[in-house]
Amino acid sequence: MSTTATARTFIAFNAAFSALTGLQLIIFPDTATQLMFKDPAGWMPLVLRLLGVGLVLFALDLFLMATNRFVTKGEVMLIVLADIGWLIASAAIFLLAGHVFTGTGALMIGVVAVFVAFFATGQYVGAGRIVAPKGRVSIVSKNGKLLASVRRAVDAPAEAVWNVMTDHPGYADVASNITKVEVLSGEGIGMQRRCFGPKGENWTETCDHFEPGRSYGFKIHTEVPDYPYPISDLKGRWSVAPTGSGSEFSIDVAAVPKGGFLSRTLFSLVARRQFKTVLVDLADAWSQRMEHEARTRS
Repeated sequence: MSTTATARTFIAFNAAFSALTGLQLIIFPDTATQLMFKDPAGWMPLVLRLLGVGLVLFALDLFLMATNRFVTKGEVMLIVLADIGWLIASAAIFLLAGHVFTGTGALMIGVVAVFVAFFATGQYVGAGRIVAPKGRVSIVSKNGKLLASVRRAVDAPAEAVWNVMTDHPGYADVASNITKVEVLSGEGIGMQRRCFGPKGENWTETCDHFEPGRSYGFKIHTEVPDYPYPISDLKGRWSVAPTGSGSEFSIDVAAVPKGGFLSRTLFSLVARRQFKTVLVDLADAWSQRMEHEARTRS
């Protein structure tokens, strides 16, 4: 189970509640004004509607966080602080201007505060359970390319790591975006392999870099008409280096999306999370296999 599950669950509850509250203020500002204030003024519905817009935007941000398996402890704590700010503001309103509210209005503010306190508590507990991935992931856009990489220390010698890295059919067992890998021909430079995706889509790759025991790279044939993804150029490099107590392996991917500026921007926004998920999961699964290989050989 992901260590972010608890935090993301409470963030999702918070998002749903914020969205529901915000939409009611946007759609029924006049009704909310009459219910909440003893002496409603003409500007109050506009203020409540603007508050509703802010809550909906806040909810959208929370929904994105709730779907992110790798939300960080710091990101969750920022939401906790925002909720605490809401609670402080609610208390200040009661102390400084409680006389302007009807009994219903005071009850509404109090009920919302109770829910917010509940969400803040759950998010705080969830933040304490978050463990950062061991794989160090970097995803940046540069000169029209999306550059994604992961580096992971592993308790295994470089030889054992290399053996696992070059087990091409076994790559499908650890890569969540690949179901099967076939070696078509050759080895080293010029080697060709075919990879299959989860829906049966497939593509060929040619090895264009090979340093025995250290690194290899593949160019993916995105130029063929039936290549299934919106990428015009894609290359990957896999490498290993010994460290003091074991090894560190890395995966570097460079992708050039198809289309114009808008489509490339949309691709980068969507692909960032997908690349991170695939790379972190791959690094975790691969490291387990590498360490098992090392124990078997010892």
